[in-house]
Amino acid sequence: MITSTKKRLSATVSYLLTGLGLSVPALLAGGVVLPDWAAGDTMTPQSLADIHLLFLGVMLTIACGVLYQIVPIAFQAPPVGRHVLAWHLPLHVASVMTMVTGFLTANGRVVAWGGSALFATLAVYLGFVLSSYRRARNKTAVHRALVLPLAGLAGVLLVGLWQAWLPGRVGDPVVQTHVLFGVLAFWVGLVLVFSYKLFPMFVISHGYHASLARTLALFYPGAALLVADAWIPPSAWRVAVRILAALAIVAAVISFGRDMRAVWKASKRRRVVPPVYEAAVVNVVLGIGVAWGMAALAAGSARWLLPGGYLLWFGGLLPLMFAYMQKMVPFLWFEYRFSKRPERKTAPLIDDMVPARPAKVAMGLYGLGVLVGFAVMAAGAADPGMVSTLGKGSGAGTEEFLRVLAWGGAILQSGGAAVLFFSLRHVLTIGGPRPEDGA
Repeated sequence: MITSTKKRLSATVSYLLTGLGLSVPALLAGGVVLPDWAAGDTMTPQSLADIHLLFLGVMLTIACGVLYQIVPIAFQAPPVGRHVLAWHLPLHVASVMTMVTGFLTANGRVVAWGGSALFATLAVYLGFVLSSYRRARNKTAVHRALVLPLAGLAGVLLVGLWQAWLPGRVGDPVVQTHVLFGVLAFWVGLVLVFSYKLFPMFVISHGYHASLARTLALFYPGAALLVADAWIPPSAWRVAVRILAALAIVAAVISFGRDMRAVWKASKRRRVVPPVYEAAVVNVVLGIGVAWGMAALAAGSARWLLPGGYLLWFGGLLPLMFAYMQKMVPFLWFEYRFSKRPERKTAPLIDDMVPARPAKVAMGLYGLGVLVGFAVMAAGAADPGMVSTLGKGSGAGTEEFLRVLAWGGAILQSGGAAVLFFSLRHVLTIGGPRPEDGA
């Protein structure tokens, strides 16, 4: 009897579904914080709590799951021990929730302890991942480049701990450095690096010409210049540095877009499934968000920077994760439940495992919610007094309408994430429980 060699379902699935589950309340909280963001205020207790819940509780949890699987598979490295899941995931979530509680109660000490616990558990987790990474046999350009976003992750966490433990020594340059390390050096950098591996794999593309090295050679010097810009006193030199940085990052995005287009054109797929289309569209939106943000920075327009950041984050980074999940979870379930078993012959195709209509509804709801949220952000940028955290906007009726829109967008996004969660959870029921080997 042929039996499966996969004794347990990949730990990556637990990370992905945990992050996706946390996104439901985190996105719903957008109804509370979006009017503040539209008014240009991102430093309220509720805003800081939701920002960190989304970045750390949702996105970093998902990223940890992807790292757990992609390092051994993509780089032919030893697997990461499964025991990592047993202790890291619960400690990670508990640390994030401690930080969120600290932000909501304006208790900096609680935030500091939660952040320290997060840093410690993540450091040990990455120690296991990097142990596998160093022993990789397939040291591709993606393998070599992965160290750059991981360095950005270390930077954002260390600067965050500085802010938490030494609040009296925190000024605007420190806050800006924290944001730049987090958004650009880590998140956008990680998406750029992973996309050169995941996108060709999902569209089954070969024979294309792309250069990750060229893209990163433009992107990271640009990001470094922006960090330097945060510390330069106001002067003509600072304006020049900022413009040069923005041009370098926009050039990197153009390079990335050309490479992904080449990958798409070289696709060997006869049928391009919805998650791949979604990833392609989201990559375009992500590029627009980055370019928008860089244009606002170069022009010195802080109020127009926030709509670009919203588009980058909610229209790019998050939905790209949602799209890739729809490929990863079915693949990992197939490997666990059907690979090398007699049921393989009657198993559904991997691309057909996620219920098509609910998944499309999920992404449609989420996308509509992003459009609504972006409209609120753009309205706030166009008229900063229109959406006021104090309820004293230039027009009470318009302000109330925008607040209703903010809640509508948040409900749509949260509902879309919930539908996607249950769609992916359904995948884990296909074929029923895995029979014991030899059964």
